[in-house]
Amino acid sequence: MPSLRGRQRFVLAGLIILVVVVSSRWSHLINAMLPADSRPVSMTFAVEPLDGEAIQVVADDLARVLPGHDLAHVEYFADADLNVYEGPRTCLACHEEVSWTGRDGVVHAEDLMANLTASAHYRFHTSEHTDVWGFNGESADGFAMGKINRPCPKPGSFAMTAWAELVVTQAGDTLSEGCGQCHIGGQAQAPLGEMMPLYRTLSVETAAIDCLICHAAAYDMTRKQVVRDANGRLRWGQDRSLRAALSVGRPTAEACLRCHQHNMGGDIHIEPDAEEFAPSLVGNDGTRPRVLHPGSKRGVPFTPAWDVHAAAGLECLDCHATEGHRIAKGTHTTTMMANDLPGVAVSCLDCHEMPVHTDLPRGDAIDEHEQRLACQVCHIPSLHPDNASRRDFATTEFEDPPGIHIYHDILKETEPGKGIAYAWWNGDATFLGNPIGDNPNGAGLYRFYTADERWPEFADFDYANWYEETMRPIARLKPSKLYAMKRFNGRQHIDLANIGPFGGMFVPYNLPAYYRDGDPDAAAQQEMHKSMMGMMYGWMFKIYMLDRFMDFMAIDGWNTRALDDLRQGRNLEARWLPNDAMMELSHGIRREGALTCDRCHGPDGVLDWQQLGYTEVEIESLSEAR
Repeated sequence: MPSLRGRQRFVLAGLIILVVVVSSRWSHLINAMLPADSRPVSMTFAVEPLDGEAIQVVADDLARVLPGHDLAHVEYFADADLNVYEGPRTCLACHEEVSWTGRDGVVHAEDLMANLTASAHYRFHTSEHTDVWGFNGESADGFAMGKINRPCPKPGSFAMTAWAELVVTQAGDTLSEGCGQCHIGGQAQAPLGEMMPLYRTLSVETAAIDCLICHAAAYDMTRKQVVRDANGRLRWGQDRSLRAALSVGRPTAEACLRCHQHNMGGDIHIEPDAEEFAPSLVGNDGTRPRVLHPGSKRGVPFTPAWDVHAAAGLECLDCHATEGHRIAKGTHTTTMMANDLPGVAVSCLDCHEMPVHTDLPRGDAIDEHEQRLACQVCHIPSLHPDNASRRDFATTEFEDPPGIHIYHDILKETEPGKGIAYAWWNGDATFLGNPIGDNPNGAGLYRFYTADERWPEFADFDYANWYEETMRPIARLKPSKLYAMKRFNGRQHIDLANIGPFGGMFVPYNLPAYYRDGDPDAAAQQEMHKSMMGMMYGWMFKIYMLDRFMDFMAIDGWNTRALDDLRQGRNLEARWLPNDAMMELSHGIRREGALTCDRCHGPDGVLDWQQLGYTEVEIESLSEAR
């Protein structure tokens, strides 16, 4: 008969073995909980070897089309006797670690793949959000947020259900669509496991990563279209050619714009004589071209004619500091929640030292405004004409070409005081992209949330009292400046069983049906039958994520019973958000055409002094011509 101590040791040993086994299989257990069509699997990518003569032809052509570009990898590949690129494993043969010089002046190093898979560009979310507040007055810090679990105002969809889709038009043409086109992963689904604690990225996931979409100057965007993998699942194609691999280097602005152009200048803006700033548009041929979305989110192209920094030849990484693959977005946010380095500022004053306007008449007076105004207020004087101020997803119109039904952009405002709004901002935001701030005069007259589109169920809700008790104290936690913002609102189907005074859960659209038939009601109903929507409305998502998500929305818990109604097209309705969102603007910076004193001060100034919370005495003074 074993002793008590012996039995205890036996139990302890068993527990240790269990913990080891579970921890080693933890990621697999997480993925086993996902629907079968959402689990990561081994993907098959074409291998395209070249012989020595063909490699030299490619190298000579790269030198011709990329003058001045560092083609050091031509020699590296030759020295290593490599005649093929096989994805990340080729890169990792030399680049096991990534290093950078930190703000402390010390060189840091980290396992490259661990650094990459912990980044927002891979995970599609981050958890550090000290600058985001729920409508319940609670900080959202520690809550995983990003495009992985927030709707996209381009197609009106969720990443977890619309990752890679083939749209077959009524004319029989096939188009590529889905959130995965702006992601470096190569799986058939978003990296959902990364949202769970202690998840370790699987080898089948790292093997599918698209290193070259960022690092290859000669990346062929025509290959970035939806394909059906050998396992039968849809995924986004990649350019894994040796030609692309030989052109790798530090990511350029043109490489960043392969994904980020749609957010700034839009999917249909190609600047004459600057096609390199529209890589996703120029490279959109092939058998299944990508859907191009009219109406940019922000309307501030990063092109030489629209931005002085693009004209000066600056690269994105000249301003956005990096720690390996973690990229600084700045300390301020409204709608872009994922941020690798939220403590690292991206500021004009990183390069431009005060005083700045010494070469201008009244330059001293202009420089004094820096204490109260962000540079963008004057230096973003207009938006590109193809930007969306109000987008109605519930009303479609037919576009030919490409032969699809597209959402209706009701309003495309470009001018200061209209498309460009002005708001006091301390760098924080609400859960739905409202910039938090207060007029520094302390008069208590400014309110950034007015609920002009309040919903009938909450007609009697006391927004004014809520604001004073919940939001004004938060708005005064940090000093505010006046910023230029892009005003936006969208009308999309809402799950009426999960609503509150500040909005509710969006119902995504099935993109192939939406584009083909132009029936948003039917497309919303159809999307709810997808397996991930069933999981989203299940107990696991409720406990792990959505009860807390609803708390931030000031809604009492996540109602999972709504799914059956939604699948039958019941209890959902298209609605505008109760309050316009304000998106931060930081590109489209111009010297020529910048707002002058009389554009703000005078009887016809672009600033609404009353809305900005000034007293009557202050308004009288500020309205005088300068």
